[in-house]
Amino acid sequence: MALDDPDLPMKGVAPDADELKELNTITIRNPQRPELEYSFLLPDGWYQQPAPPGRIDFSREAEFAPLGVFTASKDFVPPIVFSVAVRPAPKTGNVAEWLERHCYLQQLGLQRLEVKPFIFGWAADAIAIQASDLGPLKLRVTMFEDGGRLFVLMGMAPIKLWEPMVRTLSMCILSFELLQPKGQTAPVAPKRDPEDVSGGDKQG
Repeated sequence: MALDDPDLPMKGVAPDADELKELNTITIRNPQRPELEYSFLLPDGWYQQPAPPGRIDFSREAEFAPLGVFTASKDFVPPIVFSVAVRPAPKTGNVAEWLERHCYLQQLGLQRLEVKPFIFGWAADAIAIQASDLGPLKLRVTMFEDGGRLFVLMGMAPIKLWEPMVRTLSMCILSFELLQPKGQTAPVAPKRDPEDVSGGDKQG
């Protein structure tokens, strides 16, 4: 099945029976913080990178705590990456605004942003470009709130490798699931009218 979108696909991503044989269900446990436990599908042969050293300072707006970094190659070359991170959600605003702000703080060139439902609930879903020493990178950045926590899922690859990698990276995002979700409490986008399910208390 063909992808329904070249950058932010939702259809055509699910693996068939033969492809499932080449995938692993990755489950990340956190006994101290079970609300941060999650699972997703990852191709066989990918690597889970060690957590970066140092303490996270959430007083810095751009700081997210890494919950997992997974790469197609052990040495990050080429930089094909799926990552999961979290921080406390801001007290005001909505997820779409927070994603836009995150792209600004990370110096990502935001190209397109949509609001849509995933397994884990409503999310802001964006495509962005980042400059690097290895050439321009393309990123799918998906952000959602759960129980007062702001999660960001990111799939990244060099632009020249985006077309062959977008389905795999999107599969990681679309198969992502919190094991103990607390429920969404923040609006995902500005509320336009009472029938707008993507704007607030009618999410999910």
